[in-house]
Formats: sequence, structure tokens, C-alpha cells
Amino acid sequence: MGLGVKSRLLDKKPLLILICVIGITALGYGMFKDNDPIFILGIVFVTGGYLLIRRRLKDSTTNDP
Repeated sequence: MGLGVKSRLLDKKPLLILICVIGITALGYGMFKDNDPIFILGIVFVTGGYLLIRRRLKDSTTNDP
């Protein structure tokens, strides 16, 4: 996959929602079942989803006249 294809794929709303839901679910599971690796993986997913959403919001505000 080229860089442009990955960028367009990561800008899809359902994929962003899925990344955040996986992260939140992993965080909850890791906290309640005392599973540290799953908890850390959840933090990575939530942080990644947040950064993708933030980039998308930044692009939408800077492109408007």
C-alpha cells in the first residue's frame, strides 16, 4: 500500500470509531482483570485514535477560508 492509500484509509470515520472502541474495551478489560499488557495495548489504541481524530480536526479547520 502506498502512503496515500494508508492516509485515506485512516481518515474513515468507522475505522476511527473502531480503533477507539477497541482501545476503550482493552482499557476496561485490563483494569478489571488486572491484565497489564492488555491495558497498555488499550492505551496505545486510544492514543492512536485520539491523534488521528486530532489530525483530522486540524486539517478541517486549516483548510477552510
